[in-house]
Amino acid sequence: PILRGKEVMIEAVFQGARGHAFTDAPGDWSGSLREALGLPLDRRRHRALLLAIMNAVLRDSGLVAGTVHCRNEDIARCGEEMAGLLRQEFGPVRLGLIGYQPGLLRGLANHFGPDRLRVTDLLESNVGRVVDGVEIWDGSRRTEELARSSDLLLVTGSTAANATLDAIIANAGERGLPLILFGVTGAAIAHLCGLRRLCLRAE
Repeated sequence: PILRGKEVMIEAVFQGARGHAFTDAPGDWSGSLREALGLPLDRRRHRALLLAIMNAVLRDSGLVAGTVHCRNEDIARCGEEMAGLLRQEFGPVRLGLIGYQPGLLRGLANHFGPDRLRVTDLLESNVGRVVDGVEIWDGSRRTEELARSSDLLLVTGSTAANATLDAIIANAGERGLPLILFGVTGAAIAHLCGLRRLCLRAE
């Protein structure tokens, strides 16, 4: 199912380790790891639960860090810092941002310029808005178009929760585009699938 609603953050705790994930289908759950691995993944709620749980478990094992979302001014600082790192590494490329995040979009617009930036999102109230000189496109219809006009894809980890990540990875692979996940949701997925992830201010 395509995620169209407003996302909220959920938290899983495993042996004291915390893992966050964003979803539009939050809910309470408690159980064993065996039970968690048996959750049917055709439901958004279960996918988000499993992502948060995976983040907590891999955090506990020492395999991943930065699984707890940053707060307050760190959100804006992260966007500016991440944009600066990307500009330094890749130069003045055309960048596709999949998943609207205000602080990150502002930083990217500052470092790359609005004309080199394309953004898609699935939240209907965001689609069509112009933020920092960039129009937010409908991610359910224009993500492939975004990929065609980009040299680098920066993708929210929430795409793993809404079941769109596989198609995005395949599209990037076909076009030979570098792909970087951002945010806390994709921490475990990035580690397990060998994907690069940036999340500079998460705990």
